[in-house]
Amino acid sequence: MSVEGRAGNALRATGGRDVHTVRFPTTAPPAEVDVLIVGAGPVGLAAAVELTSRGVRAAVVERARTATLARAGAMGHSPRVVEHLRRWRLLQHVRDAWTYPPEWNRGTRLVTSLAGHELVPVPRPSFTDRDRAPGQHSSAEALRRPQTVLQRVFLDHLAERGVSVSGGRELTALREHAGGIDAEVVDTGSGRPRTVRAAYVLGTDGGSSTTRRLAGIGREGGHATEKRLRLIVRTGDISDRVGAAPSATNIVVNALASGFLAAVSSREWRVYAGPYPLDHEPGEEELLAVGRAAFGFDVDLELVSATTFYHATRIAETFRRGRVLLAGDAAHVRTPGGNLGEGIGDVTNLGWKLAAVLAGHAPHDLLDSYDQERRRHNWRVADHALAHALRTRATVAEIRRGGIPDDADLGPEATRRRAEIGERLRQDRSDAAGVTFDERYDASAVVRYEPGQLATEPPWRAEVYEDDPRPGHRAPDGPVDPHGGTLHDRLGTSFGLLVLTEDRTVERAFAAEAAARSLPFTVIHLTDPAARAVYGTTNVLVRPDQHVAWRGTQLPVTGAAAVLDQVLGHPGPGRHRDLTPNRFDPASAGV
Repeated sequence: MSVEGRAGNALRATGGRDVHTVRFPTTAPPAEVDVLIVGAGPVGLAAAVELTSRGVRAAVVERARTATLARAGAMGHSPRVVEHLRRWRLLQHVRDAWTYPPEWNRGTRLVTSLAGHELVPVPRPSFTDRDRAPGQHSSAEALRRPQTVLQRVFLDHLAERGVSVSGGRELTALREHAGGIDAEVVDTGSGRPRTVRAAYVLGTDGGSSTTRRLAGIGREGGHATEKRLRLIVRTGDISDRVGAAPSATNIVVNALASGFLAAVSSREWRVYAGPYPLDHEPGEEELLAVGRAAFGFDVDLELVSATTFYHATRIAETFRRGRVLLAGDAAHVRTPGGNLGEGIGDVTNLGWKLAAVLAGHAPHDLLDSYDQERRRHNWRVADHALAHALRTRATVAEIRRGGIPDDADLGPEATRRRAEIGERLRQDRSDAAGVTFDERYDASAVVRYEPGQLATEPPWRAEVYEDDPRPGHRAPDGPVDPHGGTLHDRLGTSFGLLVLTEDRTVERAFAAEAAARSLPFTVIHLTDPAARAVYGTTNVLVRPDQHVAWRGTQLPVTGAAAVLDQVLGHPGPGRHRDLTPNRFDPASAGV
């Protein structure tokens, strides 16, 4: 088939949207920048979007020249990630860039195979159900798009704003000095080096991060004792067996296949294979047999790619060393399943802090709170993910020992056994609401906790989440505008004070102090009694990453200045605040 023919088929498989190959720009990076981001995966590009939205001069370098759908990593994006996409005003762009018809999404189904039997019934979205479900903690809903879609949308957004993204550039050295940090990047085509001078370098360059290695940051955690493979397989037209709108997201449990079978495009699917011993290299036919078992019929498959992954935790010993910071897989690698959400959480936590430091609103020490807050959270999620994966492995082994009927067997005994399997799987299933929303920061120097709060808080639980308005927690969201606007929309990218009282004493004190510091600050008056009931007090200070920093009915005796000093990482009451901007200083660098 001609190149044009193959391209035409690729576009038809994604509804006319070319995200099979995302090509990075190849222009040289700038000589000077506030923050140099190393790695143009979704986390690195999200960091550039976040920082740019706050007026920070960012640039991105990436060793690869392309990213491909056939090796797509993240597919499912939690409501918390969707909240950030909405805040960046990019959500609709991501929604529009579907790679298979959106009507294929029916939730995550537990099945014996794509063409087989449903083991645990999942309610399908109703055409007439437009309301927020009871107990739902966000106006956003989970979203499924390959990470190349996010990369394409982020790249387009950055290009419109003149942000430099340079593919084919490999980081080879870092040299820190009083005025900033020099990063040497080499053109992988010509071999020519170039020095980029920055105030900070952010490594988002994956699990084998060069940035982390050059900064001398080690990792903690265990190594896997076995491996798994994430396959991308390509099919022909299978609508005669599974219908014109098959379920896009499935967890398969049968005698040979277990794990996800998920559409990447209308012709390409992700299949999980394994576990295998670390020294075993399965052949193509062995892997395709697993793929056919997941589909549940003798389908003609092409193996497009196979990527190894592990059920193990490896987390950097610190997320900051001097002027080098880490985010995403460069900072933490864990058992797969929603990992991109932690990376997006990293950059939204870090973005406002870097912006505050660079603008002179906060000292360098504020960046220490990034490590304090995010590393603790990532360990919690990683421990849960590993334990859940081990439980799932044991459950599947138990089910297989008891036997799994062939899909063609419709007899009463087979029906009974499938019901038994479904009940066993249901016992292990949870929606992991705590993983999605409970990003509590309960050991941070820049959160003003209430007396006795940390001693009385319920423990973090992966499967449980309730809106919690106390300091360190995500600010509960809700509609504030009958035309669709939410509280998080209203907060935007600045600090926000929620005023839930007619008494404006606290509001005036904070507004005056923020104005004196030229600190971006928004005041929001919430008169709805339901909002007052949720927040449980009259004034709530919310950080730019939508986490509560302080709340109360009155200010401490040291006033609004002391609260903002702590939240911004300044020294204690009465200490001098250095408001000199911390951008790259050529004079200090000797240039």
